[in-house]
Amino acid sequence: MSEKRLLLGIDLGTTLIKVVVFDEDGNQVASNSQEVSVEYPKPGWAEQDPEALWDTTCKVVRECLTRNKIDPASISGISLTGQMHGSFLIDREGKPARKKAIIWLDTRSQDIFEEYYRTGLADRIYDVSGWRLITSMQVMHLSWLLRTEPETIKRTKCLMACKDYIRYKLTGEPYMDITDASVTGLMDISKGEWSTDLVSELGIPEEILPEIKNSWEYAGEVTEEAARRTGLKPGTPVAAGAGDICSTALGAGVVRPGQLCAIIGTAGIYELATDRPLKDPERKYSVAFHAIPNSWLLEAVQMTAGVALRWFRDEFCEAEKMEARRKGVSAYTLMDKEAEGSPIGANGVIFHPFLQGERSPFVKPSARGVFYGLGLWTKRADLIRAVLEAVAYAAKDNIDLFRRRKIEIREVRITGGGAASEIWCRIMSDVLNLKVTTPSVKECGALGAAIEASIVAGINKDPANAAERMVKVEKVFTPNQQNVEKYRRLFRLYKKLYELLWDYYDESWRTYSSL
Repeated sequence: MSEKRLLLGIDLGTTLIKVVVFDEDGNQVASNSQEVSVEYPKPGWAEQDPEALWDTTCKVVRECLTRNKIDPASISGISLTGQMHGSFLIDREGKPARKKAIIWLDTRSQDIFEEYYRTGLADRIYDVSGWRLITSMQVMHLSWLLRTEPETIKRTKCLMACKDYIRYKLTGEPYMDITDASVTGLMDISKGEWSTDLVSELGIPEEILPEIKNSWEYAGEVTEEAARRTGLKPGTPVAAGAGDICSTALGAGVVRPGQLCAIIGTAGIYELATDRPLKDPERKYSVAFHAIPNSWLLEAVQMTAGVALRWFRDEFCEAEKMEARRKGVSAYTLMDKEAEGSPIGANGVIFHPFLQGERSPFVKPSARGVFYGLGLWTKRADLIRAVLEAVAYAAKDNIDLFRRRKIEIREVRITGGGAASEIWCRIMSDVLNLKVTTPSVKECGALGAAIEASIVAGINKDPANAAERMVKVEKVFTPNQQNVEKYRRLFRLYKKLYELLWDYYDESWRTYSSL
């Protein structure tokens, strides 16, 4: 085991809890994980049991330490990251005020959501908070609870996000960090504090909103009870931590203005670091606090990215899956190799990755995926390449929201499953006409938490400087200008096609819904 001081990052994903131990230089030392469940008690509802998440976290931490023979005393600092937007409520005894937490996947507030857009309240929420209203947000959960379960609000002492609740169980101190607070729809993004005016207009009791901590700030220490459950050392300092996409940006090394983090996972998440909270006059992108001092993230999220390729693999690539099992490799590796055999433009095939509608850069729930340009000459390799190119086009469509504000973008740091594909990274670089890099550590969210932990451990003083020291770049891709010009022309076709289909989306949805 390394003699360097160790840092523990806890990553509370929606369906997977991971703990990762890093040394003070950002090298991964050990990890452990376990899946957790989401409950869907009614259509549109999505909930999780806070106590079950805590039990699983304790188990995963303890197993990580024991299996890897890590002395708890060698852990110098701890921090957390996790799914954002969830409403984890505690009562005056410190127990869940609602047995099940409402999480970001929940859409039960759809009627209230539509009302807020109809009355102009959604615009006011954006103008104050910088966040484009979606049903995922705590402002919507609390609005629904006020109308439907007012007794829950009366029992509530404090609102927290997922990682804040688990940190509360570790330390006994209830806080919300500034990144999670900034996506609730209740914060004044220009001041970094709760908006008294918004909270009053919405009828939310201001006393349930917790003290806000910076992500790198000391937020307590491991209690005796938490130490008994987790195997950690009592008194180990804990940093507040950051929401998952903000922590991922930090763990990917996106800490200077002009750097953009592209998370190509299930969805496509694009976060541009800036030194000012630049709201969009058209209210098309959102603004959140970054997990470092004096920095914000402009955010746009497309509905489907990596999941589009997974869908194609599962439905149309059984041969690749069988060959991959036989060779002991990933089916995606074989699919990448096939895509290499298809030229730029996929032999005339354009794909729209709107497999669950779209939410950015346009909101169109009725939009659907399309393969256009199929011919007798079309090969499966062309379809695979078309999917890769489509995600890049959708990324450009979103990133152009920032470019229209004349904000300089110098580099795109790709994380998530898409970072493992060299051809995808090359396509992204050519379509965006930007340098693309990938970090060497794949668990960027957990590394972001470890970077915050290094501050309370006294190892580093500034999380941005710490990230530049602890995050290593693995690969660099630069745009090929001949390809850039070809993709510029193809992108116009990609956009024109969905513009032509705009009214058809709604007509098709109405027709098929009525059959």
